[in-house]
Amino acid sequence: MKIRCLLLASALLILLCPPVCFPQDYEDYESSVDDIFNDVGDSELSEEQVEDKQSMEPSFSTGSPVISFYGHFNAAAGLVEKIRPDTNTNMGMTFNNTLGFTAHPAPEFTIQGAVRTEFPDFDISLSHLYFDYILAEKVYISVGATAKSWGNSRIFDTNILDDEDYSEPKIFDLSFTPTRRFDTSITIPIGYGQIEALAMYKGSDIPEVSKENIAYAAEVEYPIGPFAVSLFARTWAKRDTQRMQPAFGLSVTTDLLGNHITLWGKVHAPRGKVQEDISYAKFVGGISRLWDLDDIGKMGFAAEYQFIYDSHTGGGSTTSSELAFTAAWSHMFRSDVSPSVQWYLNIDNMSGYVIPSISYTPFKYLTVTLVAPVLYNGGSYSYDSVTYTSSANSVTALLGLIFTLSVDY
Repeated sequence: MKIRCLLLASALLILLCPPVCFPQDYEDYESSVDDIFNDVGDSELSEEQVEDKQSMEPSFSTGSPVISFYGHFNAAAGLVEKIRPDTNTNMGMTFNNTLGFTAHPAPEFTIQGAVRTEFPDFDISLSHLYFDYILAEKVYISVGATAKSWGNSRIFDTNILDDEDYSEPKIFDLSFTPTRRFDTSITIPIGYGQIEALAMYKGSDIPEVSKENIAYAAEVEYPIGPFAVSLFARTWAKRDTQRMQPAFGLSVTTDLLGNHITLWGKVHAPRGKVQEDISYAKFVGGISRLWDLDDIGKMGFAAEYQFIYDSHTGGGSTTSSELAFTAAWSHMFRSDVSPSVQWYLNIDNMSGYVIPSISYTPFKYLTVTLVAPVLYNGGSYSYDSVTYTSSANSVTALLGLIFTLSVDY
């Protein structure tokens, strides 16, 4: 029960930072609104995932060899009260630290890595460890332990590299983490675009290194007029217990009247039989926008629709339609107050939840946050082993007060 309390408090704490769990690249809390509008890889849910995205971007030095270290420390304590339909109180605390390094032994060679320690799990884990190498000034090679991400959505999961397809809004669920693997990628520029090929080995599940334990993916990105277009495909390792049929897809992004528009879709089918035997299909479309007003602060929103067709799990085919929305007002009227809201709806059964929150930063590094999740009509919200579910035609309400101390070094 103690662990459940701790996890729930941690979950609600992170929900309070609008609109994602932690500010991108551990920058000042004011940058939180911008996180909605970064590429999908930047819309990660935790410190580990932010670091993993950083590891995806080759960084090369033009100066003398140098090694630098960075870190992030976070401690939080909170009280969570279930106020409807029944009542109970939980208290919790989290404590974690990430220590990383970046080394430039040569202008064309970079090494990066990070280690994370956590309480209450008393866990020490490798966040990422990889190298980037530029060959002949044209070919980029990256090798190492990462959680690489491809996709263009802000809320739902469009990362084709995850071993399992995830249907819930990824930035609302703190238990969501991308698949961690040992990757080898090669990126080659082609005109204004690029092509990337990737070999993926998931050693924790398949300890033997062989061609039957390696999955492959490829992506071609190219601008066409005002559109950024991406074609992608991936396979699963033959011995992977989470193996699915090969996936093929298309991604399109553009800007229209100040709004950022994203369209993404994929199908799973045997090679050469895409039109004959589709076992799984997914479509995500979204719109987002950011305003940065001098006297008011930063305001932003993202809204997405998701449709899923699934026949690979047996028992016939099923479809589902979902909507999600997130919005934030960072440093409202240039004050230390930042409200946000997240909303999710399953259109098929009209279940879902809404999560309003507000944060206040009275002192440097210290933030006090209040969050009030409301689940309705059978909607559920989970974090690790903690799951709250509302009954049909009823409402479940929670209230949390969290204190967090966070510092970069």
